[in-house]
Amino acid sequence: MVRRILPSQFNRVAQFGTLSSTENPNTGSYDPTFIPQIVLHVCPSKRSITQQYQVMGTTLEDTIVIIIRHNPKVNKSLQVSYGGQQYAILDISQDDSFNINTYDYLTLKLTEKAGS
Repeated sequence: MVRRILPSQFNRVAQFGTLSSTENPNTGSYDPTFIPQIVLHVCPSKRSITQQYQVMGTTLEDTIVIIIRHNPKVNKSLQVSYGGQQYAILDISQDDSFNINTYDYLTLKLTEKAGS
């Protein structure tokens, strides 16, 4: 069964970009700074309670899945700023079909911020 996604479900915004080191004027150390390159509307995907139990204790425990309209510019080398958190792209399930509406499912892993 294919999940039907309505345009109204793309009601969240995510920024895709890279990390760059910038000097902290107070300490002189270099801190990673997120540089946005692409801003997209995304559809959050929810896991069932069974799926949540299955990922507990695995490397997928701190992951979320979001859905975007197919965009060839999005790749695994980008970082994602979504919901006030920083994520790395673990996997992209791309829809390269010739359909009018194609969607990519992105698995995002929460990254640790410096100093936390």
